[in-house]
Amino acid sequence: MTTSGGEDDVDRRPFKTSLCHRCAAPPQYIHTERSTFIRCPIFKRYPPQPVLACEAFAPAAGAEPAVQD
Repeated sequence: MTTSGGEDDVDRRPFKTSLCHRCAAPPQYIHTERSTFIRCPIFKRYPPQPVLACEAFAPAAGAEPAVQD
């Protein structure tokens, strides 16, 4: 299992509409052979995806707009 939060993981991000990808509190991506999990650094948990509304969401500087699946 590997962990990463770098921009090189863009193509491996699931649920493109999830707010987690555009949040100022950068999530931690946990990649396994078959899955990718997104850990929230604020709530210290893995929220069910896709996250479409979040009370703690703050857009990251230069974040891309939502992408439709």
